[in-house]
Amino acid sequence: MSSNDYFSLIDFGSSKIRFSVYNTSLKEKYTESKSILFDDDYKNHFNFITETVKRAEKELSYHIKDIILLLDSSKVFTIDIALRKKLDKKSMFNKVYESIILELNRLIYKYYDKYNIIHAIFDRCLIDGKIFDKLPENEIVKSDIKIDFRVVCLPSKLILNIKNKFNKKNLNILDIFCNSYIKSSSYSLKLDHKKISFLEIGWERTSLMFYENNKLNFIISIPIGSHHITKDISKVFNINIEEAEKLKKLFNKSENEFSYDKNESEGIISASDIIKKKISIDILKKVILYRIQEIIDLIYKNTNEKVNKNKFEDSELFLIGEGSKLLNDNSFYLEDKFKFNSIKFYKETDSQICKNGFIYYLNNQNATKITKKKLGIFEKFFNFFSN
Repeated sequence: MSSNDYFSLIDFGSSKIRFSVYNTSLKEKYTESKSILFDDDYKNHFNFITETVKRAEKELSYHIKDIILLLDSSKVFTIDIALRKKLDKKSMFNKVYESIILELNRLIYKYYDKYNIIHAIFDRCLIDGKIFDKLPENEIVKSDIKIDFRVVCLPSKLILNIKNKFNKKNLNILDIFCNSYIKSSSYSLKLDHKKISFLEIGWERTSLMFYENNKLNFIISIPIGSHHITKDISKVFNINIEEAEKLKKLFNKSENEFSYDKNESEGIISASDIIKKKISIDILKKVILYRIQEIIDLIYKNTNEKVNKNKFEDSELFLIGEGSKLLNDNSFYLEDKFKFNSIKFYKETDSQICKNGFIYYLNNQNATKITKKKLGIFEKFFNFFSN
């Protein structure tokens, strides 16, 4: 069997791991996911990954050694860069583009040496006075070209730490993608609104992604997420974190699924537990609401420092991520300072999240090879002189 027959992908979330294996026809051959109790050393994450890889290898009769990784961090950020190049003679766009990518990587590693480039997103270019909103692969550049990029970065220490831990498990990371960008980009194309925002509430991270005409405008993240809601519940009702998490998950279900019976196997606190502990549903709702409103206020405060809030007018807002499930089947009235046309919950599935990442990998495989191959040269060069 060829080593290219199967591709393995892991969504390495703080509170949930998703693992899927696909063939080159995009058919899902194996999938498994699990909620994970986060620890700083990722011990629980890699225990699950080790056992899951073994099960997948046994079922597929195939040795898994390469992984496509989806990753996020509260320190993700975007940098807008415009690069211009003057030519002495005519040249094909693709050749010029490669040299500009080299220059882009050199600049990022020189001025942002604590970060790794995860995505170098083409925004638009100007060739001899003519504007192109998409890559003009067959265009000839006569004398002048300017390209606008939106670069998505993650901390270098985080990337190195994760790679080392995968290597210890004999797993090689083929490529790393920012999951917030991958997901929101895919959803933006499907929904096809002129202006659209995605608010992702994660475990200890909340991110806002804004798109105009299906193009990423910016990503902003803050280190506060749904786990902070759990800690608030624990403190207010004087219960431990595990019980508080179960209580929070009660609101991820519709009222038709509430039960007075204990159901510890599903990790959901029962209504009988609520009565015994004398927990007020109204107070619980207020605790959740206040913290969610605070998260939204904080991230939009950070946004307002960089972008005029009027930019969001007449746009749609979709809530995504595990933490956003709190707002799915419950009526919370959040303050809307940005005058969105609508605020809706976008239902995601584990399979959909993984497949988005795999499709992105296939669509960008050739461009990634060019970037990473050249990037290694400059990375070694700057590391040498920085020691």
